[in-house]
Formats: sequence, C-alpha cells, structure tokens
Amino acid sequence: MIPAWQLISISVLYIGTLFGIAWYGDRRAHSGKPVHNTGVIYSLSLAVYCTSWTFYGAVGMAATSGWMFLSIYIGPILFLLFFWRMLGKIIRIAKEKRLTSIADFIATRYGRDHTLAILVTIVAVLGVVPYIALQLKAIATTFELVTQPLGTMSGGPIYFWQDTAFHISWAMALFVIVFGTRDIDASEQHPGMILAVAFESMVKLLAILAVGIWVMTFLFDSPLDLLTLSKTVMPDHALFSSDVISLAFVLQSLLAGFAILCLPRQFQVGVIENESVRHIHTARWMFPLYLVLMLLFVVPIALTGHLFMRDLGFTPDTYVLSLPVSLGQDALAIIAFIGGGSAATGMIIVATIAISTMVSNELVLPAFFRNTQQQSDIQQSSSVRTLVLTVRRMVIVVMILGSYLFYRMVGEFESLAAIGLLSFAAVAQFSPPLIGGLIWQGGNRQGAIAGLVSGTFIWIYTLLWPVLAQGIEQSDTTPYRMLGLNLDDFSFGVILSLSVNVSLYIFFSVVTNASVRERMLASDFTSTKALNPGNQVAPSFTCKVDDVRVVLERILGYKKAESFFADYQSHHGIQYDHAMASNELLHDAEKLLASVVGSSSARVIFSTLLGGEQIQIRDLAFLASEASQAFAMSREQLQAAVENLHQGVSVVDRNLNLVAWNRRYLELFNYPPGFIQVGKPVADIIAFNAERGFCGPGSIEQQVARRMRFLSAGSAHQFERLLPNGVVISMQGHPMPDGGFVTSFTDITVHRKAEQALKEANITLERRVEKSTQQLGDLTSQLIEANTSKTRFLAAAGHDLMQPLNAAKLFASTLAQHDLSADQRHLLTHLEGSLQSAEDVLSVLVEISKLDAGVIEPSLHPIQLSAVLKPLRDEFTALAAEKGLVLRFRPCDYWVLSDAHWLRRIVQNLLSNAVRYTHNGGILLGCRKRGEQLVIEVWDTGPGIPRSKLGEIFGEFKRLNQGKQDSKGLGLGLAIVDRMAKRMGHSVEVDSWVGNGTRFRITLPLTEADVVKQDNRDQQARVSGSFEGLQTFCIDNDAEVLAGMNALLSSWQCDVFSCSDEQEAEQVPFKPQIMLADYQLDNDVTGLQVMSMLRRHFNEEIPGVLISADPRPSVAEEAKSLGFYFLKKPVRPAALRALIRRLIR
Repeated sequence: MIPAWQLISISVLYIGTLFGIAWYGDRRAHSGKPVHNTGVIYSLSLAVYCTSWTFYGAVGMAATSGWMFLSIYIGPILFLLFFWRMLGKIIRIAKEKRLTSIADFIATRYGRDHTLAILVTIVAVLGVVPYIALQLKAIATTFELVTQPLGTMSGGPIYFWQDTAFHISWAMALFVIVFGTRDIDASEQHPGMILAVAFESMVKLLAILAVGIWVMTFLFDSPLDLLTLSKTVMPDHALFSSDVISLAFVLQSLLAGFAILCLPRQFQVGVIENESVRHIHTARWMFPLYLVLMLLFVVPIALTGHLFMRDLGFTPDTYVLSLPVSLGQDALAIIAFIGGGSAATGMIIVATIAISTMVSNELVLPAFFRNTQQQSDIQQSSSVRTLVLTVRRMVIVVMILGSYLFYRMVGEFESLAAIGLLSFAAVAQFSPPLIGGLIWQGGNRQGAIAGLVSGTFIWIYTLLWPVLAQGIEQSDTTPYRMLGLNLDDFSFGVILSLSVNVSLYIFFSVVTNASVRERMLASDFTSTKALNPGNQVAPSFTCKVDDVRVVLERILGYKKAESFFADYQSHHGIQYDHAMASNELLHDAEKLLASVVGSSSARVIFSTLLGGEQIQIRDLAFLASEASQAFAMSREQLQAAVENLHQGVSVVDRNLNLVAWNRRYLELFNYPPGFIQVGKPVADIIAFNAERGFCGPGSIEQQVARRMRFLSAGSAHQFERLLPNGVVISMQGHPMPDGGFVTSFTDITVHRKAEQALKEANITLERRVEKSTQQLGDLTSQLIEANTSKTRFLAAAGHDLMQPLNAAKLFASTLAQHDLSADQRHLLTHLEGSLQSAEDVLSVLVEISKLDAGVIEPSLHPIQLSAVLKPLRDEFTALAAEKGLVLRFRPCDYWVLSDAHWLRRIVQNLLSNAVRYTHNGGILLGCRKRGEQLVIEVWDTGPGIPRSKLGEIFGEFKRLNQGKQDSKGLGLGLAIVDRMAKRMGHSVEVDSWVGNGTRFRITLPLTEADVVKQDNRDQQARVSGSFEGLQTFCIDNDAEVLAGMNALLSSWQCDVFSCSDEQEAEQVPFKPQIMLADYQLDNDVTGLQVMSMLRRHFNEEIPGVLISADPRPSVAEEAKSLGFYFLKKPVRPAALRALIRRLIR
C-alpha cells in the first residue's frame, strides 16, 4: 500500500511536468522554432488511441476472453498499413477548407449543412461520454487499489462525496480547463498539447513494458516456464484455445479500424493537428510498431495475473497494477499507475477539447447568438474570446460530470473493454457518411442524415439501453431473439446499426437530389487530386502581390493583412511592392481569408477579384449567403459576448470620453439611471466615484488627477479597490493601439474572503500541529521508557532463572554418571530434554534483551558464505527428512561482509520456521548476486502468510498460528532475525502467497576474500577418561549451583574444595590446580577478584574459568584481560570437561 498523499504528490508533479512540456511546445512554436513538427511526434500523438482500455483492459480481455484482445490492435494496424492514403486525403481536404472537427468535416462535405453538424455533434457526445467514464473508472479503481490495504477496497454503494471517481472527475475537469482551453480559435493547432500527448504516449509504453519485463524476469525463469506452469494449472484457459477468429473478432477489428478516423480525439490529432502530410509516411510504420510493443506483454501479464491474483479478489482489468502492488513492488506500482493515468488523461484532454469545440461551434453559440438581443455597440473582440472560453469550459465540466454519472450507473457492472466497445460502436456510425463522402460523389445530405439517425437509434436501443438498464431482465422478445439469430448482443447491435445506416445512406442519396452547393463540395471531396502528396491546386490566374494585399486589407483589415505579409516576408524573403504573387502566397492568402468568410467564399473572391473571372449566378448567391452569415455571426458574437461577460468593461476613446460599457459595469458601481452616456468624460465618472468614497483616502481633486495621468500616459495598470459596501474589485487597464483605454472590473470579494479564511485556518492548523507534536513526543518518550523497562526485566529475569537451571543440569549430568535402570534412564532423558528446552527459551529471552539493550555488537568481517550455509544444510536436511520434506541447497562461494555467528543464527531461525510450518513439498536455500549485493533466499511450500499479517511477523511474541502442532516457541525467532539483520546493516524482506508458500530474503554486501588464519586446534576435546586427584577450587554464592558443580566434579574423581564467599576461599587447604568461579558473589565481590587473590596468595598463574550468566560482553572481556577463561551458564558438562583437560596439559 502506498500512502494516498504520496501518490497524489507524484501525480501533481507529473501533471506539472505535462504543463511544462506544453508550455515549452507552445513557446517554441510561437517563436518560429517548433519542436512538435516531426513525424515521430505525430506518430506518438496518434497513440492517444491507447487509453486505459488498452493499458488495463487489454490484459483483462486476454484473461477472460483469450485472443479477442488482439482485435483492438489489428484494426488500426491494418488501416495504417493499407489505407493510409485515405487519411492523407482527409488531411489535405481539412487543411484546404480550414475545417476544425469531424462534425465540420462531414457537414462541409454535404453542403455545410448545420443540421448534420448538430447531429454529428450529438452522436459524438453520446459516444464519448462512455469512453470518458471508462477512463474515470480506470483511474478511480487503480487509485484505490494502490492506496488502500488489500481487501479493503470499497465494494458497496457509497455516496458521491465518498466516491474516489467523483473527486477525480472534478480534478480532471479543472485540469482539462487549465490545460486545454487557453485559446478560442479552433482552427489553430495546439503544438504544446501535441507535445505533451506524445510524451504521455512514451510514458504509458515504458510503463507497460516495465511491468511486462518485471513479470518475465523476476517471477519466472523464462517465457517457457510461465507457459508450462499456466498450461498445467489452467489447461482450459481461452488463451490455449485454437478457436481465435470469430465473427465477434472480425467485427471488433472493423470497429477499431473505423475508430482511427471516427473518434473525435483521433480526428483531432490525426487530421486537425497534422503539420505535414509527409508525416503519415513515418506513422505508417511507427504507430503499428507502437501498438505491437503495447501488446507484447499482454498475454504474459494476463497469465501471471490469473495464476497469482484470481483467488485474491482482483478483477482481470487490474492485473497490470495488482501484480506489483500485491508483491510489494511499490516503485513499479507507481510507474504502472502513472502509465495508466497517462493513457486516461491523454484521452480525456484531447477528447474533451474536440467535443467542446464541436458543441460550442455547432450547438451552443449559434443558438445563443440568434436569441440574444443587441444591448450596445461594443467592438472589442476580447469579449468574444471570453464568452467562447466560458462556453467550452462549461461543456468540459458537463461532459466529465455526465461521464461520472454514466460511470455511477454502469461502471461497477461493465468491464473496461465492454465500455470501450460501446463507444467504438457509436462513432462507427460516422463511417458511412465519412468514407462514403470521400469515394462516392452521389452521396448527399438526406442520405447522410437518414443513415446517421437510424444507425444511432438502433445503437441506443440494442447496445446503450441494455447497459443502462442493468437490473432489467432481458426479454425473449428482443430483436435478435425474435429473428432466431445465434449472435451475441454486441455483434447483433453492431451489424444491425451499421447495415441500416449504410442502406438508408445509399437509398436516400439515390432517390433525392443534391443541392448546387452539395455538388460543388462533393466534387472537392471525391477528387483524386487529393491523393497526390504535397500537391497544391495552382490558380488559373496571375496577379501582383500588391493586389493580394489590397484584397486582404479590404476584408480582414489593415493590421491583419500587414501582419500576414510581414510574417510571410520573414520566412520567404520576398519584396511585395511590384512582385508577382507566387502560387504558395496565393494559397496561404486564400487559407487566411477562408478562416473569416469560409473556404468556398474565399475561392470565389480570389477567382473574381484577382483572376478577372466572370462570376456565375449560383456562385454569387452562394458567396452572398455565406459572407452575410459570417459577418452577421461575427457582429452578434461580439455584442452578445461582451454584454454577458462576468467582468465589467468600460472603453474610453483617445479623448478620454466613455464610448462603450456593459451591463456588469453598471451593476458593480451602481450608477444612477441615465448617468452613464456615450461621450461622457471619464474625469466626471472618476469624480462621482470619489465623492461616494470609492477611490480611497485623499481629496477628490487628487484622486481625479492621479487617475487621469495614468489614462493620458497610456500606462497599463492593475490594482484592487475596497468599496464602502465591502465589495473588493480588481481593476485592469490596458491602452489600445489607436488611442484610448479599455478597463475590466472583476468582483473578487469571494476570493479575498476565502483567502482570509484560509489564513485563519492555517493559524488554527499550526496550533493543532504543535499540540499534536508535543503529545506525540510525550507518547514516544513513554514508549521508549516502557521498552527499556521491558529490556531490563528480561535481562534480570534471564540471569536469575539461569542459576537454578544451571544447577539442575549439573545434577542431571551427575546422575547420568551412575548406573541406572532402563526406566530411570528413560526418565533422565526426558528430564534433560525438558531442561534443554527451558534453557533454549531462556537463551532466546536473554538474547533479545541483549539486542534491545545494545550490550552486544556484531563483529563484521569477510566470511565465506559456504562456511555458514553448508553446516546448516547438513543440520536441516535430516530435520526436513524426518517430516517427509526435501531440502534443496544451491551452494555459493561468495565472500560477504557480516558476522558469521549472527548470520548463521539468522538463517538457522528462517530454516527452523520453514521446517516447522511446511507439511508438504520442500524447502530451498540458496543465494543470488545482485550487483554489489548478495541475496540469501529461503523458500518453502508451506501455507503462506496473509499479506495483512506480513508487517506483524517480525514483532515480539508473534507466532504463525497455522495449527496447534506449529505453535511451539515464544514467537521471538523472527524478532531476533530482524534485530540482528538491522544491527549488521542487512535487510530482511518477505513475500508470501497464501496456499503457495513463503520467501525470505536477506540482502548483504559482497566483499573480497580474506586470508583467514586457521589455528591448528583439536576439533573436539576428548571427553572420556578421568581427572583423578585433580585439586579443584570452586566458588559460587548459589548453594544449589555449588552443590551441583561439586557433585559433577566429584563424579570425575576430582578433589573439590567448594565455598560461597571470599572469607571461605581464604581457607582453601591446598594449592588448586584449576579454579572455577561464578562472577557475581555477595557483597559486590566478583569471582575474578577471588581467583586473582588466590594467584597472588600462591604466587602462581593458576588456570581459572569464570562461569556466569551475565549477558554483558564486558564480563567476558574482563576475564580475558586477567588471563582467565569464560564459559556461559548454563554450562555444558562436555564443554567444561574439554576446557579443564586443555588447561591442565
């Protein structure tokens, strides 16, 4: 699980990167040095086709439907390979006629019919809403998957404010508004957006490749290994079926091919944003290659997900992300989430921009302007920009929120693939009028409308409505059941809708007549000249550059014409005084003119005014109609946009008299009726406001004079004003090129109040944080003190308990020296076993207390790993065999930097747990080299550990309660492993799969081999024979221990003098040959002091052994510094006997 704040922070950083890339692309394009104008960038922008459906849903389709997922890739690949010329033709027609969307393209083909444009726009909205819902579902689902603990994802009904998708929806709406609605001219391209989309395409490709490579490299030895395991576990899976090609497969491939042309976002990036037809030659091979790389690891990920994830409650659509999440690969999970987010956000950005352009241009603005009354004579085009931006932003918000509602209705019932195919089927209804309009000149408006309306209605009835009515039981009287067709619901709906669409398109086109305008435009669209790359239709006349300039000045105005020629001259280096106009200049000028009066009108104007052609009656009527509509629309747009601005606007002329304003300006300042009039001096208005206290402190004359100086100097200014009624107004003034001033007034009262509330909230929050920090500090101190007390208690208890245990073991060992019956020997064996178990438990308690108290430290030095692992192999092979298990060992001779004793203890504990909890199968002990690190791995085939418990197993007294027979021990083994590894700087990781086993990994640094000096010592002291007559001195303040030691030494035929304090020690009757002493005696006297005293008394270096349960390393070091040997309680008789024999030689 990754914290939500961390994932959100990474996402915000990534979005900021996209903004930076878009800003850089726009800046370079505006400076005349574009970076997006390449075939590679164009090809990558086409990859906006790969949404979260192809990123997540393709794996889901492969996991559930086998090879059906290939259909969504095959269609686009075949289209780019064999029908790329059609795309080139569409691009050239769109550039020539300055078309802005697929609705504009289809409507222009059929006589610029506005009704058809509206119909295409409505169908596009219906088709795109489910697609955006698909992206919201993918982002919301994956966000919850990554940020919530496994098994806690919301599954029941929730309110919308609890829904992650709802918050993602408004965040995406805000993101798209800020990212994509910075310009209102839809005819202009978006170089920054295209560069950002290309970057996102690379991100999602690298992300899916990273997941695939990780699956094939770290989870399996080879693809063959995965295939063999999958066939063994899932022999009936659809991916192993030979039945690949079906009717549904063919239909989905066809729909995917249509989607490359008909999806609004694909038309936007593939046609509208295209810079050069030559880029198609790069896209012909690069885009299919991209799709091949995207699908490269779909099958491996699907099979792996089905193997590991299907029993854990994960849906197949989430396998790309759930695999790294469930296996603890947080970094890879973040990469996969960012890749899936890139796929979704790229689609949402481009789709909503394309749809908002269509809706605003074809639906909202024309209807709005036709019904808007003229309010004032305002001539500032900036107001049109504001109005159009507002409309498009509203469309974006409505589109995304509508998609959210669709997601709420059907998102939990449908897979990503099902929703995506629903959208594909909707936009496929554009293919008959679009493709038919390119190849058949006889197609007309009536046929296009009839086919599109009927096909869309059937799509709604057979495909959309069943999805919306999930809870309604399917009736036996539905069309495909009535006809007795053996088809699935989706195939039936697609076949029926497209068949009726094509049939009615052809039928009505044949039985009805096209208008003159339709026939003129149909000829342009079906002409084969458009198929020749790079050609421009040369005009049939010649003229001077000055003539072209005069025409543009008359229609566009002086400034736009001069700007056009200045830009053209800077790029082509021509002098236009009396030069002849080139074909390229005429073509560019006609395109500029078409952006205002329409492409057909521009062609007629140039041919008539510059070429001297006689205009025909039908052309004249067409021109008059088109031009009058264009100019009327511009005037209405300007007036309505300014009047309906949220900001107040006032305009003064060069004489500083008021000439224009809007209703909002009057409302903000509450002017009395009749006060504001055309021609009123602005000084009078300022004085009136100053009298009412609107201009702040100071005399009225000073306020008027200061503001008039700004206006007279033509200085831009921006400031805020607090009115007496509490309203805060932001004012921005800008000089106009021909003299005069335009000022905007914005009510920002709400923003300032929110800002003040935020400041107060921050102060309150800081106080709460300080208080919480103090409380947390106090609690931390209490926890540290409690842990320290626990450690001291364990150390003290362990030491005190070791004393009687040592005595008991000594008595048991002495008893073993006597002749016993078989029953007595059996009871003695059980006694020794019980004492040994008690010693093991106390040793673990003492050891954990030592680690926590920090009294022991590891000694890190180069060790050969085989010297540690091979003895453990030998020890646990027998233990595993007793349980019917097989221990496999992969030897390695690497040298590592570690403490041999501690490392052996760590691996020993892990192997002990593996043997204890594994009942069938086997255990694997081995190591792998990872760069400069070595990883020791212990695998088992036990019952596994639930993921929710993995964080607890390294705690104290935590036992893996897999069964009563497995519950031996205190649950401190893994706690010791964790503490020892951390103290040595090693890392311990665990992965587990319930029902399949567990893997522990210890990572430690490699080092160079060390020349180890081996002492030529005996491997084991002889333990037979006797110490007859050996004069032995023994001192211990514990009577039971002293009696036990006396009995043991006597059984070895030693002469023993035993005592409990220093005074008794001075009465020793002989010079000892060996001394044995406990460390802590009474009255703060130590056994080392007593043995040192005897050495001085007899003036001889008598060998001595300190025997103690004190856990401090300093005790053993002190004994060594005085020349004594050290044994730890409880002492093993064999070890004591071997040491005594060595010392008396």
